Amino acid sequence: MLEIKQAREIRGSVRIPPSGDLFFVSIVASLAAKTTTRISPVTDIPLVPWWEKVFAGHAAFSCEGDSCIVQPVDDPGAQPITLSYDEIPYRDFVVFALLGLGKTMFIDPLPGARVEVWTKCAADLGCNLHTVDFNGKQALKLDGGDNFRVRDTVKPIDEVHPILGLALGLARQVSFVTDEVFTSPIRHALTAFGYTLSVTNNLRDKNEDPLIRRMRFMQIGKKSEGPVLFTVAADLSKREDIAPVITLPGDDVLCAIFAVAKCIVPKGSLIIENAGLESWSMATLSLFRKMGGAVAMQETGATSFGSCGTVTFTKFGHSGRKVECVPLFQYAPQLPAMVVLAAYGAGQSVFRGCADLRNDEPDGIEQILSCVNLLGARHGEMPDGIVIDGGRQFDGFDLPDHVPAHLAASFAVAGLHCLGKTMVNDEAILRKWPRFAEMLLSICQFRE
Repeated sequence: MLEIKQAREIRGSVRIPPSGDLFFVSIVASLAAKTTTRISPVTDIPLVPWWEKVFAGHAAFSCEGDSCIVQPVDDPGAQPITLSYDEIPYRDFVVFALLGLGKTMFIDPLPGARVEVWTKCAADLGCNLHTVDFNGKQALKLDGGDNFRVRDTVKPIDEVHPILGLALGLARQVSFVTDEVFTSPIRHALTAFGYTLSVTNNLRDKNEDPLIRRMRFMQIGKKSEGPVLFTVAADLSKREDIAPVITLPGDDVLCAIFAVAKCIVPKGSLIIENAGLESWSMATLSLFRKMGGAVAMQETGATSFGSCGTVTFTKFGHSGRKVECVPLFQYAPQLPAMVVLAAYGAGQSVFRGCADLRNDEPDGIEQILSCVNLLGARHGEMPDGIVIDGGRQFDGFDLPDHVPAHLAASFAVAGLHCLGKTMVNDEAILRKWPRFAEMLLSICQFRE
């Protein structure tokens, strides 16, 4: 159990370790590209030995300094890939990419509602996703890859990852229209592996810019016709003949958690180093800004997944906001941290667009709210979201149940502003971020 006491101030600097989630995505992309890949830095990613076991017979791993070299292996006798449901990053992309490669997968636990969603998505793409009996266990298998096609409809932004994942696994060209601009680390990853991917919009010229169209509407009362749509086109059937060298940014979820820790304990000055600065990694910091807080960012380097740099907090005191969690794949991993931020804000915050979390087991929204209830914050539940009433002070609490790392760590930092002691089950935290407690202790000064 991790013990958290009330912090008087947070001061100093903390360097975010490289993203284990994006390391996992890079392994999957390496398998699909059938190419040896060098990934660095990996010294602070504790799951590497576990993933070596997961991909035994599918990839070989070796280390050189702070780099990990992944070499795909074509072993027809390899065992099915077994993954823990809570530990699959960018779940839709990863699962569909591996299934498209013809892999048989065990996922534990395997929520029935999630299987239904994936089955429907696969059918919409012309394929058949089904479960098969393998040594007495139910595994996922995909058939009908030759029939892969994308229907000529506007796709919701949260369907982009399964489409690209399946197209990558099957090595196909794909083009489709979506209703939101596509920003994701997957876009960076495909480019880093030598594939081509472009995103264009249907605006004809600069006079069709949304702001200019709105100004014109205010002046003459006429809307320009049609919404702004975005075309995603990718050729995943071939790639440049390069040996990918992948550089990882800091873990965006851990960065969000430390940002929230600083926001709820404003005394002192904290600098977060090696933070990803791309839009897909900044959901929590963007929310803090919209709530009235302020952060300064400085780019210090580039990675295979975009720019990275330092984040410094310059203004505190934040009030509730309404948030549309679209696309959900950007918001879901950081949602617990944002909920904690809202719990210590002024006024009410509403998080909507989270209905897909209901397909998790246990229910993703109810799991977050169970932790909010332990914290003591006032809250409400909607079919597709969460309502949080902000408060200034809570008592310490106990979170003894095993919950995913991002949820446990988010509510661990919530205890930094609680009266008394907070105890959190840190089993999942130690597995993903073994230095989490050490990093907190290095920047926190606790009350006696």
